[in-house]
Amino acid sequence: MANPQKTRVAVLVSLLTIGGAEQLLLELLRHIDRQRFELHIFFLREPGLVGKEVLQLGFPVTTEIIRSKFDLSGVFKLARLLKENKTDVVFLINHLNTLFFGVLAAKLAGVRSCINWENETYKKYPFHNLTMLGRRILHLGIDYVVAAAKGHGDYIAAEEKIPYAKIRVIYNGVDPERFQSSLSPGEARKRLGIPPESPVVSIVAALRPDKAHHVFLQAARLVVDAIPESHFLVIGDGPQMPFLKTLAMELHIEKQVHFMGFQRQLGDIFAAVDINCLSSYPQQETLSVAAIEAMSAGIPIICTDVGFMNEIVIPNETGFLVPVDDPAGLAEKLIHVLKNPEQKQYMGNQARKLVDGTLSVHQMARAFEQLMLLDKPE
Repeated sequence: MANPQKTRVAVLVSLLTIGGAEQLLLELLRHIDRQRFELHIFFLREPGLVGKEVLQLGFPVTTEIIRSKFDLSGVFKLARLLKENKTDVVFLINHLNTLFFGVLAAKLAGVRSCINWENETYKKYPFHNLTMLGRRILHLGIDYVVAAAKGHGDYIAAEEKIPYAKIRVIYNGVDPERFQSSLSPGEARKRLGIPPESPVVSIVAALRPDKAHHVFLQAARLVVDAIPESHFLVIGDGPQMPFLKTLAMELHIEKQVHFMGFQRQLGDIFAAVDINCLSSYPQQETLSVAAIEAMSAGIPIICTDVGFMNEIVIPNETGFLVPVDDPAGLAEKLIHVLKNPEQKQYMGNQARKLVDGTLSVHQMARAFEQLMLLDKPE
């Protein structure tokens, strides 16, 4: 039975696979104040891999609201469920189908407030212009749109024609405690089969074309030429794994590159890492969760100047930005930092301070809680 003293929130998702937005939602659900908010999780389809972790949090859950992509009866089914739960707020993760079903159902159910959390930038959809028109129309029924960075808010206003009055910036946040380790760098490297004194560079990203791992590997080749004892961790899984393993062999760095697959526990791995990289193209990248996770472990970031990474990767402070698709530029910065351990230490400390001050899950959760308590904007 619903508690009248709590704000009742319906969290609507499609399915939760491995990805930054999905991990952010999981962290938000872990840290939301259950004394003030009563959540019910609605999956349009099945939960998915990260969704299975959500199930373990103990919230009431409803799955398989729709039977197919175009099951319009799902709108009425969801509206009925929202009414039965006396829902105050509908909270959407920025999937196209949640936007469609969530906005319409929320209107039919007379829900007080509807929030959409956006975490994508520069994404190109099939039938892009028509899709964007549909998104703009559906956003008329959204009360607040959450952007992941200040620049992201400007992007949403320009690209989706959403009034600034509806946009709220809440930076992506991680739990720094999840990425700490009791291991020394040497101990952590030894566990990974790497010589204790070897410099280590990591990249944490799904193995997809837009993450441009081939640029990372080409840069790795140049780093090995300058610092032969260097090693590289490729953390993540995806369709490009065979291609990237072949490329590493063609570059003759297969002994220095460690393909580690998807890893949930990163603390002991990050303990071995000197620098974390992001080599992405500008499709979809907004404010990398993986980069923030590494920063929380005190690791400086060297990444391509994509999305709104320039709001957290501050040159000579928390890391360096490099041009897109430029292995030589990436390698140059990696070599510079690896050869200047005092600067590396300073930037790592500054990165951790930035996470603690601005990018922690606790700050993110409190900001979302405040937003959920607001009435519709005038």
